[in-house]
Amino acid sequence: MQANQEVISPKGRTVWWIKRDFRVTDNHCLYSSTQTSSEVIPFFCWEPSVIESADYGRFHLQAQWQALRGLSASLRKRGSGLVERVGEVVEELEALFRAHPFACLRSYQETGNDLTFRRDLAVRAWCTRRGVKWIEPVGSTVVRGMSAEQKRKVLSKGPRGRMEVLPVPDDLCPPKKVSIFTEPMEWTRLCSFFPKMGKTSVSSSLQAINERSAWDVLGSFLTERGAGYSGGISSPNSAFTSGSRLSAHLAWGTISAGSVFLALDQRREELSSDPSPGPWKRSLRAFESRLHWRDHFIQRLEGCPTMEFSAINPIFNQVKYEDDSEMLACWLAGKTGFPLIDACMRCLQETGFLNFRMRAMVVSFACFGLHLSWRTIHGPLAQIFLDYEPGIHLSQLQMQAGITGINAIRVYSPAKQLLDQDADCRFVKRWVPELRNFKTVQIAHAEEIKLEGYPEPVVSLKEQAKKMKDQIFSIRKSTEAKESNRQMLRKHGSAKSSSRGKKNQGGAKGQLALFKD
Repeated sequence: MQANQEVISPKGRTVWWIKRDFRVTDNHCLYSSTQTSSEVIPFFCWEPSVIESADYGRFHLQAQWQALRGLSASLRKRGSGLVERVGEVVEELEALFRAHPFACLRSYQETGNDLTFRRDLAVRAWCTRRGVKWIEPVGSTVVRGMSAEQKRKVLSKGPRGRMEVLPVPDDLCPPKKVSIFTEPMEWTRLCSFFPKMGKTSVSSSLQAINERSAWDVLGSFLTERGAGYSGGISSPNSAFTSGSRLSAHLAWGTISAGSVFLALDQRREELSSDPSPGPWKRSLRAFESRLHWRDHFIQRLEGCPTMEFSAINPIFNQVKYEDDSEMLACWLAGKTGFPLIDACMRCLQETGFLNFRMRAMVVSFACFGLHLSWRTIHGPLAQIFLDYEPGIHLSQLQMQAGITGINAIRVYSPAKQLLDQDADCRFVKRWVPELRNFKTVQIAHAEEIKLEGYPEPVVSLKEQAKKMKDQIFSIRKSTEAKESNRQMLRKHGSAKSSSRGKKNQGGAKGQLALFKD
């Protein structure tokens, strides 16, 4: 036996493969590992194939980098650490296995894109070859491989959306050979591995993503900001404070949905004895509803993994788009000549955040106004959403493109949305400074009048939208579409919309609640 060979049995060692669960609180992988193993090795891998993919951008790299550094500090504080590697995960797991044999691999069940799904299949095959047991706990009510219809049939009748919340383990069971742990990688060195990132610097305009920030955001929302949630999330001005701002933390796993639900229930208990709760009860009901919708849309991707490439309602694959590259460039740069559209896109490019209504508007504009396919805008838009969640993103793209067959077609008027949600043009003037010297009425009529120093509209929205609507409605009216719509509603509609049966086949009205204040 070599002097430096490890003597601990592989059966007593578990590797916790960190995916989108950068936290120590309510982490089933970490907690279960410490209860069943004598040694736990936290492991994270920067995967070139994932980072170079079309739906991954610099905002995501920064979010994961911050989250990993926060997790590393938290683990070190508790006597542990983590192993950080750059490379394809199967190769890096093999290298780790050769140096420190292990019997069990734990990671959260992930509903990602096709690339990460195929990656997981490769990991499964590697585990089989090496005799490693791979355990994937769930982190939400999303059920692997099921449609919404199948999920409704198997879910228990317990508290809706609630899961057991686990504490931070008292002992993280670090390896005896602590030299295995690595120091957190510096930002410039990390970026050097990925040509796509260039010499990107850390942006101070993005929301900080780490576990401590997540809890701070949750606390401020439930005690201060959340009172304005109902009525405040439709405007791009107030949404920055009235919105929960938890979407990015939930997407990257710096806080769990279970922890959010628990804190929500505790806050409601406090309010139950308050004789004057004000707007809190209504706002918290609206917030809880959106938490449930979050899982519903992720479940769609589980039930229809092809929706990354094909319309979830296949009858709409025949919709024809122009996909003009110049139109795409104008849209992404915020230079379309439509003030609110441009303000939203420039805001996204800087902050990675936009409220739901404005997101729906920019997608609707791209598909109906610019005749850009939802497939074409998928990757570029995903890259600038700090809170990118594939299931939600793809579901919303297809809904706003009007190709689900069960949702009402909503073609937004940017001018009307400006007057409704940014009446004093504060948001527009902040993000489109060339319009600061114009009056609201001038900005609202930018489609009809020329504003010096600002681009003229790249299209006639009314004419373009009519062409696209005519095309989609002609498909919806066909006999084949009506049958396809019925199947779509049954398999992927919400429980509320599906229970309405024939009365709701054209609208899935339950999902319109997302647009309410």
